[in-house]
Amino acid sequence: RLRASEIADAYQKLAEQDLARREFLTNIAHELRTPLMVAGGYLHALKKGMLSGEQLQATVETISRNVDQIVNLTNDILFLQEMDLVLPDFQPINMAHVVENVITKYESKAKARGVSLKTKGNTKVSDIQGDQPSLERAVTALIDNAIKFSPPNGSVEIRFSEENNHVKITVADNGIGIAPEHLPRIFDRFFHLEKNGEELYSGLGIGLSITRQVIQQHRGTLEVESEIGKGSTFIISLLKWK
Repeated sequence: RLRASEIADAYQKLAEQDLARREFLTNIAHELRTPLMVAGGYLHALKKGMLSGEQLQATVETISRNVDQIVNLTNDILFLQEMDLVLPDFQPINMAHVVENVITKYESKAKARGVSLKTKGNTKVSDIQGDQPSLERAVTALIDNAIKFSPPNGSVEIRFSEENNHVKITVADNGIGIAPEHLPRIFDRFFHLEKNGEELYSGLGIGLSITRQVIQQHRGTLEVESEIGKGSTFIISLLKWK
């Protein structure tokens, strides 16, 4: 009876994973289809010479934006797979500079949503052991999520601190928060929060999975604290450079 119960549990888990993978593939198709159709439609109009002047410039910008969306999505998926195969040599990295780079890239997106991005605490923290491109991806995913799930006129705070031989980077927002039943699954690459109330959220939800994988490969830790309606706080802890 015990073995039959274990087999039934294993079968249930496999069924759940299979369903999650199929939903993930459906989400990929959806996220790719929309920008592909938009870019394809405008390219068709350009090919026919139907546009000129300011309309032409606006069309080129729309195509470029949608192609960038496709490229970013594809890169995220490939990055998630390739991380299992490649572990780069670590170098001394200043995490304050990493965060500054990400904030610079996301200022316009935050402004468009009415969200302020702020750094707090001492930014003159010790260097850590790491790979800068992958750490930028990890921080990007946290800040992107914080902006996405923040209310208009909300704020996202990034704080720095040191504890023993670790540097800590905290990303906190005052957004919708995470339901307790969802907390164990938010780092699963197949988990995606589609909507909250009437608001729909785009993306595949693989950002947090990327962040966790990056931090694990850096022998660090990633923790989360959250309360519905009050926001979420993610804490990255990384080893100092020795």
